[in-house]
Amino acid sequence: MDSTNSPIVKVLLPKSPISLKQYYSLPSPIIKYMLENASAFNYFKLFQTSKILQKFIEEKYGPQIDVLEAGNFNHNSDFFSIHTRNKEIKIRGSEKIYNEFPKNQKLWVRKRLLFKDLSGKVMSTYLEKLNFSAVKEVYLLHTSVHTSDYKKLLVPSIEIVYLNCFAAAEGFDIISYTLKHLPNLKSFKLPWHRNLTTFNELTAIKRDKKLQKAEIYEFVDEFNENNLRGFIAEHMAPGSTLCLRFTYGVPIFFTNISVKNRYQNFADEFNEISSAKIFIK
Repeated sequence: MDSTNSPIVKVLLPKSPISLKQYYSLPSPIIKYMLENASAFNYFKLFQTSKILQKFIEEKYGPQIDVLEAGNFNHNSDFFSIHTRNKEIKIRGSEKIYNEFPKNQKLWVRKRLLFKDLSGKVMSTYLEKLNFSAVKEVYLLHTSVHTSDYKKLLVPSIEIVYLNCFAAAEGFDIISYTLKHLPNLKSFKLPWHRNLTTFNELTAIKRDKKLQKAEIYEFVDEFNENNLRGFIAEHMAPGSTLCLRFTYGVPIFFTNISVKNRYQNFADEFNEISSAKIFIK
């Protein structure tokens, strides 16, 4: 909140001799400390509150864009696409992509990061040149991602994670790890780890925010109504949707009724009385 009675902070742009004045409700030493030491996420908050600080922050922390898309989108040419509010830039050719990044700075992606049809090595190269500490949406489409790179991507600001190709790593339960490390997560599409993931374990994870949408693929689990109800009660918000996409080769239990059919019967009854909905695929 600006006020003529508030402390004045003078901001000297790195490449400009001009000192800019801005009024703040916080004491000057606090503002100065934030400008000198803030994380990228907090810089983004400062960026939103003051037009005077925008140029200063961009020069200190590198160029900022809203959306970055990288990969093979037309099946015959790799391209790098940058979307901003008023323009779109496409740079073709992987070597040129890397050369276009500013020297000694990282490209700051503020809203959405999307990779499509990239190898794990290429994706790792991108991540080294990006600042995604304030990103809200991450989409990995047919892209090989190493467990270490996936963990790097999980910054607290993320609200959506969409992953449709992930080889289950030994000892890494991706759904459990994601729920634990993304406090603002609203929606996800992630694979079920046959040997690790259980609704009982997921229910035990405590979160302040509920999910609006959850899609689990490669799903296979013996039917347990209480465990499923517990997961929904703990993690799914009213009006939310939970989609379970079964893997092939689901085992058969109990009088030749498949596990999938048991989940479907439960979903049909559950959906009649609950605002949250379950879909079986």
